[in-house]
Amino acid sequence: MKKLMLLLSVLLFVGCAASWPQKANLNPVVDDQLDGLYQPGVDVSVNGQDERSGSQIIKIALPDSPVTLIPNQVSPHILLAERLQNGFQQQGVARGSQSNINISVVVEELQATLTKPGVMFNANAKSRIKLTVSNNGNILNKEYNRASSQDSVTRPDIHDLEVLLNEQLSEIMSQALSDNQIRGAIKGQF
Repeated sequence: MKKLMLLLSVLLFVGCAASWPQKANLNPVVDDQLDGLYQPGVDVSVNGQDERSGSQIIKIALPDSPVTLIPNQVSPHILLAERLQNGFQQQGVARGSQSNINISVVVEELQATLTKPGVMFNANAKSRIKLTVSNNGNILNKEYNRASSQDSVTRPDIHDLEVLLNEQLSEIMSQALSDNQIRGAIKGQF
Protein backbone atom coordinates (compact mmCIF):
# COMPACT_ATOMS: atom_id res chain seq x y z
CA MET A 1 0.00 0.00 0.00
CA LYS A 2 2.89 2.37 0.81
CA LYS A 3 4.37 1.77 -2.64
CA LEU A 4 1.04 2.56 -4.29
CA MET A 5 0.70 5.81 -2.32
CA LEU A 6 4.28 6.76 -3.15
CA LEU A 7 3.70 6.05 -6.84
CA LEU A 8 0.49 8.12 -6.85
CA SER A 9 2.29 10.99 -5.09
CA VAL A 10 5.09 10.95 -7.65
CA LEU A 11 2.60 10.88 -10.55
CA LEU A 12 0.64 13.75 -9.01
CA PHE A 13 3.83 15.77 -8.51
CA VAL A 14 5.04 15.12 -12.06
CA GLY A 15 1.60 15.99 -13.42
CA CYS A 16 1.88 19.41 -11.76
CA ALA A 17 5.15 20.24 -13.51
CA ALA A 18 5.03 23.27 -15.77
CA SER A 19 4.01 22.49 -19.30
CA TRP A 20 4.66 24.80 -22.21
CA PRO A 21 2.99 24.89 -25.62
CA GLN A 22 4.71 23.36 -28.62
CA LYS A 23 4.64 26.64 -30.59
CA ALA A 24 4.54 30.35 -29.82
CA ASN A 25 2.35 32.80 -31.70
CA LEU A 26 4.02 36.12 -32.45
CA ASN A 27 1.68 38.77 -33.78
CA PRO A 28 3.47 42.12 -34.11
CA VAL A 29 1.21 44.99 -35.09
CA VAL A 30 1.89 47.44 -37.90
CA ASP A 31 -0.05 50.66 -37.43
CA ASP A 32 -2.05 52.05 -40.35
CA GLN A 33 0.24 53.82 -42.78
CA LEU A 34 -0.18 57.07 -44.69
CA ASP A 35 -1.16 56.49 -48.32
CA GLY A 36 0.44 58.29 -51.24
CA LEU A 37 4.04 58.43 -50.04
CA TYR A 38 5.25 56.94 -53.34
CA GLN A 39 4.53 57.70 -56.98
CA PRO A 40 2.26 55.19 -58.76
CA GLY A 41 4.18 52.39 -60.42
CA VAL A 42 6.80 51.88 -57.70
CA ASP A 43 6.95 48.17 -56.98
CA VAL A 44 8.96 46.57 -54.20
CA SER A 45 9.85 42.99 -53.38
CA VAL A 46 10.22 42.19 -49.68
CA ASN A 47 11.83 38.92 -48.61
CA GLY A 48 13.08 37.53 -45.35
CA GLN A 49 16.01 35.48 -44.12
CA ASP A 50 16.70 33.85 -40.77
CA GLU A 51 20.36 33.79 -39.71
CA ARG A 52 19.79 32.50 -36.18
CA SER A 53 21.42 29.24 -35.14
CA GLY A 54 18.12 27.70 -33.98
CA SER A 55 14.43 28.12 -34.72
CA GLN A 56 13.32 28.88 -31.16
CA ILE A 57 12.01 32.29 -30.16
CA ILE A 58 11.42 31.35 -26.53
CA LYS A 59 13.82 29.58 -24.20
CA ILE A 60 12.69 28.37 -20.79
CA ALA A 61 15.69 27.69 -18.51
CA LEU A 62 14.28 27.16 -15.02
CA PRO A 63 16.02 25.34 -12.17
CA ASP A 64 15.24 21.64 -11.78
CA SER A 65 13.65 21.49 -15.24
CA PRO A 66 15.06 20.64 -18.64
CA VAL A 67 15.59 23.60 -20.97
CA THR A 68 12.57 24.07 -23.23
CA LEU A 69 12.95 25.66 -26.67
CA ILE A 70 9.78 26.91 -28.36
CA PRO A 71 9.64 27.97 -32.04
CA ASN A 72 7.03 30.29 -33.53
CA GLN A 73 4.09 28.97 -35.56
CA VAL A 74 5.24 31.02 -38.56
CA SER A 75 8.94 31.55 -39.16
CA PRO A 76 9.73 35.07 -37.89
CA HIS A 77 11.49 36.16 -41.09
CA ILE A 78 8.41 35.26 -43.15
CA LEU A 79 6.10 37.01 -40.68
CA LEU A 80 8.19 40.20 -40.67
CA ALA A 81 8.54 40.26 -44.47
CA GLU A 82 4.77 39.91 -44.91
CA ARG A 83 3.95 42.62 -42.35
CA LEU A 84 6.49 45.04 -43.83
CA GLN A 85 5.26 44.33 -47.38
CA ASN A 86 1.71 45.13 -46.24
CA GLY A 87 2.91 48.33 -44.55
CA PHE A 88 4.74 49.49 -47.68
CA GLN A 89 1.67 48.65 -49.79
CA GLN A 90 -0.46 50.86 -47.53
CA GLN A 91 2.06 53.65 -48.21
CA GLY A 92 1.52 53.27 -51.96
CA VAL A 93 4.05 50.80 -53.35
CA ALA A 94 2.97 47.79 -55.38
CA ARG A 95 4.11 44.25 -54.68
CA GLY A 96 6.58 43.16 -57.32
CA SER A 97 8.40 39.85 -57.38
CA GLN A 98 10.60 40.94 -60.33
CA SER A 99 11.20 44.44 -59.01
CA ASN A 100 14.44 46.41 -59.23
CA ILE A 101 13.75 47.47 -55.65
CA ASN A 102 14.33 44.72 -53.10
CA ILE A 103 14.01 44.89 -49.34
CA SER A 104 15.61 42.09 -47.36
CA VAL A 105 14.62 41.53 -43.73
CA VAL A 106 17.21 39.44 -41.87
CA VAL A 107 16.48 38.08 -38.40
CA GLU A 108 19.87 37.95 -36.70
CA GLU A 109 18.60 37.50 -33.14
CA LEU A 110 15.10 37.03 -31.73
CA GLN A 111 14.54 35.32 -28.42
CA ALA A 112 12.84 35.71 -25.06
CA THR A 113 14.52 33.76 -22.27
CA LEU A 114 12.86 32.91 -18.96
CA THR A 115 15.12 32.15 -16.00
CA LYS A 116 14.85 32.10 -12.22
CA PRO A 117 18.25 33.08 -10.83
CA GLY A 118 16.88 33.51 -7.29
CA VAL A 119 13.45 34.20 -5.88
CA MET A 120 12.25 36.21 -8.87
CA PHE A 121 11.55 35.05 -12.40
CA ASN A 122 13.42 37.03 -15.06
CA ALA A 123 12.27 37.38 -18.67
CA ASN A 124 14.82 38.87 -21.08
CA ALA A 125 13.97 39.56 -24.70
CA LYS A 126 16.39 40.53 -27.47
CA SER A 127 15.77 41.37 -31.10
CA ARG A 128 18.29 42.23 -33.78
CA ILE A 129 16.86 42.77 -37.25
CA LYS A 130 18.81 43.92 -40.30
CA LEU A 131 17.01 45.57 -43.19
CA THR A 132 18.67 46.07 -46.58
CA VAL A 133 17.15 48.16 -49.37
CA SER A 134 18.61 47.53 -52.82
CA ASN A 135 17.52 49.81 -55.64
CA ASN A 136 19.22 49.47 -59.05
CA GLY A 137 22.59 48.60 -57.52
CA ASN A 138 22.46 51.14 -54.68
CA ILE A 139 22.28 49.64 -51.21
CA LEU A 140 21.12 50.96 -47.83
CA ASN A 141 21.65 48.86 -44.67
CA LYS A 142 19.83 49.48 -41.41
CA GLU A 143 20.10 47.50 -38.17
CA TYR A 144 17.54 47.55 -35.38
CA ASN A 145 18.39 46.32 -31.88
CA ARG A 146 15.99 46.01 -28.99
CA ALA A 147 16.32 44.51 -25.51
CA SER A 148 13.90 44.41 -22.62
CA SER A 149 13.68 42.70 -19.28
CA GLN A 150 10.91 41.98 -16.84
CA ASP A 151 11.10 40.56 -13.30
CA SER A 152 8.18 38.88 -11.59
CA VAL A 153 7.42 36.97 -8.40
CA THR A 154 4.98 34.77 -10.32
CA ARG A 155 6.02 32.67 -13.29
CA PRO A 156 5.20 34.42 -16.59
CA ASP A 157 3.28 32.38 -19.12
CA ILE A 158 3.99 32.05 -22.83
CA HIS A 159 1.77 35.02 -23.64
CA ASP A 160 3.84 37.32 -21.41
CA LEU A 161 7.00 36.30 -23.28
CA GLU A 162 5.30 36.76 -26.66
CA VAL A 163 4.24 40.28 -25.63
CA LEU A 164 7.87 41.26 -24.96
CA LEU A 165 8.89 40.15 -28.46
CA ASN A 166 5.76 41.55 -30.14
CA GLU A 167 6.41 44.99 -28.65
CA GLN A 168 9.99 44.97 -29.92
CA LEU A 169 9.07 43.79 -33.41
CA SER A 170 6.17 46.25 -33.69
CA GLU A 171 8.49 49.09 -32.71
CA ILE A 172 11.14 47.97 -35.22
CA MET A 173 8.62 47.73 -38.08
CA SER A 174 7.11 51.11 -37.19
CA GLN A 175 10.56 52.68 -37.19
CA ALA A 176 11.47 51.08 -40.54
CA LEU A 177 8.22 52.16 -42.19
CA SER A 178 8.68 55.77 -41.05
CA ASP A 179 12.42 55.95 -41.77
CA ASN A 180 13.15 58.76 -44.25
CA GLN A 181 16.38 57.06 -45.42
CA ILE A 182 14.44 53.92 -46.33
CA ARG A 183 11.76 55.96 -48.07
CA GLY A 184 14.48 57.81 -49.99
CA ALA A 185 16.19 54.54 -50.99
CA ILE A 186 12.91 53.17 -52.32
CA LYS A 187 12.51 56.36 -54.36
CA GLY A 188 16.11 56.05 -55.59
CA GLN A 189 17.39 58.98 -53.52
CA PHE A 190 20.59 57.70 -51.95
